[in-house]
Formats: sequence, C-alpha cells, structure tokens
Amino acid sequence: MVLCDETNLKEKEAYNTSSTHWSYLPVSLTIENVFTRAALTLILVTGVTGNAFVIYVFGCKRKSSCKSTTELLILCLGITDLLSSFFNPSLYMYWTITNYCQWDFGYLGCHIVPSIGPIMTSISSGLLLIFAIDRYIAVVTPFRKKLTRKKVSIAFVLDILLSIIFYLHYVFALKFDPKLKICHIPNASDSPFYGITNCIFITLRLSLFATIFSFTNIKIYKTSNKCSIKFSRIEDRVKRLRQSKKVMIVLLTMGVVFILLVFPRELFFLGYNFKCLLVKNCKHSSPTLTQINSWLKVAHTANSCANVFIYSHMHTKYRKEIIRTLSCFGSFKKTFARHRFSFVGKENRFLLSNKRHEFTLSEEDLIYFGDAVFFQRAQKWKIKK
Repeated sequence: MVLCDETNLKEKEAYNTSSTHWSYLPVSLTIENVFTRAALTLILVTGVTGNAFVIYVFGCKRKSSCKSTTELLILCLGITDLLSSFFNPSLYMYWTITNYCQWDFGYLGCHIVPSIGPIMTSISSGLLLIFAIDRYIAVVTPFRKKLTRKKVSIAFVLDILLSIIFYLHYVFALKFDPKLKICHIPNASDSPFYGITNCIFITLRLSLFATIFSFTNIKIYKTSNKCSIKFSRIEDRVKRLRQSKKVMIVLLTMGVVFILLVFPRELFFLGYNFKCLLVKNCKHSSPTLTQINSWLKVAHTANSCANVFIYSHMHTKYRKEIIRTLSCFGSFKKTFARHRFSFVGKENRFLLSNKRHEFTLSEEDLIYFGDAVFFQRAQKWKIKK
C-alpha cells in the first residue's frame, strides 16, 4: 500500500510551492486521528516503561549464571518488545502527523526504519513459539533433555535471522523519492514480485504460528490428562492438574492475544495484495482503507504492551519484584518526605530562634538608648540649675 496516494501528491506539490514553512500537508484533527494518537502515545509509554522494567529485573538484577531458560526468554522478549513498542508507535505517529506524504530520514532511513517494527513483531512471535516449545518439552517429555540456555540463545539468533529473511522483500521494496521526500511501498499491481512474495511470506508466517501453537497446546492437554490418571496419590494428581491448567491458561492467553492483535492486519494486507494482483488498476489508497489500516496498526502495535502483562502473570518472581520495587519506592517517598519535614522543621526553628534573638537584642538596645537619653536630660537639668 502506497503511503501517499496520487491525490495527496498533487496537493503536496501545490502546497509546497505556496508554503515555505511546512513540506507536508496539514492534517485535520478528527476524532479518529485524536484517538489514534492517544492510543499510540499510551502504547509507547506503557510498552517502553514495562519492557524496560522487565530488562532491569531479568537482566540487571538476575545474574547470568542464575537465569533459567524461562527467564532468558523473558529477557529476550523484553528487549524485542522494547524496540517494537518504541519504533512502531513513534513511526506511525509521525506518518499520521505528516499525512503519509513526508520523509525526513533519507534514503537509508526509508529502507531501515519502517522495517524495524515488523521485524521486531516477527521476532516476538518467534519467541512466543519458543515459549510454547519449552513448555511442551517440560510437560510432554519431562524425562528427556530440556532446553538449555545455549539452545535458547541459538534459537533466538535463528529467530532473528528468519524474521529478517521474511521481511527482506519489504526492505528492498521501499522506495524513497528525494524530490518529493516521501517513502512509499510499490503497489502489488505495479510490482508483481513484491505482491507474490508478500502473500507467500504472510501465509507462511501465519500458518507456521498456528500449526506450532496448536500442536503444542493439544499435546500438553492430552499428556496432562494421561499423566493425571497414572498418579496413585490424590495430592500429586491435584498438583499435576493445577500445574497443567496454569500452563494451558498461560499458553492460550499468549496465543489468543497474539492472534487477536496481529493476525487481523496480516490478513488485511494479504487480502489487499491478492486484490492488487488480480486487478491491474488497483487504487493506491482510499480514506476507508487508510482508516482500517490505522485501527489495525494500533492493535498490531499493542501486542508489545500485551506481552508485558502476559509474562508478568506467567512468572511469579517478576510480580514479586514489581511489588518489592513499588514498596521500596513508596518507602523512599515516605523517608524523603520525613527528612524534608524534619529539615523544614529545623529550618523554621532556626529562623524562629534568630528572630527571638533579634527581638531580645532590640529590647536591650532600646533600654540602652533610653538610659542614654535620660542621662543627657539630667545633665542639661543640672547645668540650667
């Protein structure tokens, strides 16, 4: 989808010739634009703050030798979502402000900056699949070798490489016009190679995620039911059922949230590219498609914030660390307020003592001056006599 259509390009050229202050079209502040910018700002603040706290808890406070595979995956997911929650809302807010008709980051920026957000979202989905595989190994094959930190690191590197490969066609398809200063994507009807490649990779990404996620959850569910029958003690059976239920709830929550937030926009672009491949004269954009894309983009971007709440529910230590940090912050505020109050009290007492001292000095001075006046008058009275 071209970011700036032909109508906007003509208006931009006419506007640029008559204006020397702005090089993009002014955007009217409609309810949709205000809602979109407010939602993106909330996602930006929440995502950056939450994921930065995740990196602090699992990266700074936890030593590398003490990290489990789950904690290492959470750290990788926090780093990925931090970049995604920063670049996606910031870039899309810039595009909404400039009406998709301005690019100020040059040729390299046109190929790199718009690609960071989608690549990070793809890496995040890959990490969720690694989570599912890790839980699958722990529940279905508990007596076999588990995922080590080295294997998790290798899987994370492979996830990054595959995500970059999945979006290489998007990186090279981005075009920068130095004259009009716009960064746009060619239409699938104008560039069939890009359209076909995009459809293939979107279908592959969605199918891969749905297949692996469904397979791991079904296997975990069946294995938990079988294992619950083999236990002789009722306590062990209840404990196993609770653990399996907790794992199932966490995995289903991760998958459902990802599907609801990410899949709609992927399917939207898949249908749009199919339409442009079948119809030769495909329109660049329309207000309806642009508005639908805006809403889906907000939901797609919110995935980086949702992961913060998902794996905070998944990891007990993370919740305890949040409570501990907030309690420490609250005690620090109380201590600071107490010290400030005591300092202000001491300062007030010091000023009050100074005032009292000045007042006593002024009384002594008045008495001294009064005696001097009385003595002078007495001397004058003696001379007159």
